[in-house]
Amino acid sequence: NIIRNTMNMSLIIYLVPAALFGTFLGTMFIWSVAFGPAKVKKQMVVCYKFNENTPKEQVEKHIGDFLELKKSNKQIVNYTAGYTVGHGDKKPDFDVMHYLTFKTEEDIAKFKQSASYQKFVNTHKNEWEAEFVINADIK
Repeated sequence: NIIRNTMNMSLIIYLVPAALFGTFLGTMFIWSVAFGPAKVKKQMVVCYKFNENTPKEQVEKHIGDFLELKKSNKQIVNYTAGYTVGHGDKKPDFDVMHYLTFKTEEDIAKFKQSASYQKFVNTHKNEWEAEFVINADIK
């Protein structure tokens, strides 16, 4: 009997924490599925054509300043940028492209209205010959 009681006690000592841990993990899994992060559903592409005599350093500053927008606007889920490329000998229509993703259209609107974006536009708008913005759903 003493051996049997000792074995039952050992079994309880190991099974109770395992059951509690399993319950905790199951609860966390269900919680993450039910209340997990919203999916990224919107994308925004912004292209800029710079004035003819805009120095390369100023274009680089433009790209750096746009990157800072990612850091200061929580609405932006992801961001990439780069110089555009032409086709063969044809020069591209725009010089720089920025690609951003958002969760909702409301997030895009908040980003465009943010003080940091407005400051970016006011700082750099005199350098641009043209700006092209297109928003789309992510499928």
